[in-house]
Amino acid sequence: MKKLIAIALMALMLIGCFAGCGSSKKLLVATNAEFAPFESLDEDGNIVGFDVDLIKAIAEKMGYEVQFENMEFDGVVAAVANGTTDLAISGLTINAGRAKSVNFSDAYYSGAAQILIVGKNDTYYTGTDKAALDEQLKGQNIGVCSGYTGEFYAKGDEEWGFEAIEGANVKIYENISLAIADLKEGNINAIIMDDSVAKEAVAANSDVAKVIDVALTVEQYGIAIDKANTELKEKVDAALAELVADGTVDKLLEKYDLK
Repeated sequence: MKKLIAIALMALMLIGCFAGCGSSKKLLVATNAEFAPFESLDEDGNIVGFDVDLIKAIAEKMGYEVQFENMEFDGVVAAVANGTTDLAISGLTINAGRAKSVNFSDAYYSGAAQILIVGKNDTYYTGTDKAALDEQLKGQNIGVCSGYTGEFYAKGDEEWGFEAIEGANVKIYENISLAIADLKEGNINAIIMDDSVAKEAVAANSDVAKVIDVALTVEQYGIAIDKANTELKEKVDAALAELVADGTVDKLLEKYDLK
């Protein structure tokens, strides 16, 4: 009898072990790995960057692992809205338009801005404030990346609160590398891009481009969350608050030269 009980207990332990081994919780996270230093691909094809480290730290606090879904930027918010992924983190500016389809976490990065990338030898863009640069952008050939804030800034968008740049010919690119290549060829006069990404891109193309480091906008980045999953938002916000309090976020900002 004792032997039978022992065998039964062992069987229960094994079942528990197998159940535990197969019950690892995962968060599916949409991103677009073309936004260094927030997210990009390293030489081995791994997604790396500030956002990557941050969402992994948030997930760890919540007891989850992260599985990334790399996609075109235009599809990142939609992936959360239609339930394809649980979250999205991709340098997403918090704004009223996006908030119609997803919830946003508390802001994790403040002070983001749109700035200009121009040719290295450009002498036309001399403005030292937003108003002066807006005036100089009128009638120009302007490059933007699809779905990024720069596109809405150049073309105008009521939900973003942007008026279209008068007379501008706006050319849309899939990524910043393609836009800089066209800038080099003289097909566009300037690129409107998020400041940290613009500076990173110019550092890699300093022979052909430079930045005009004057803020055209002031923005905050947040994590997109399924509107129906209020519990997940609460958990993400709580984990983020802990990471701010214990200094983890500051360390990541320093790591990626974002302070």
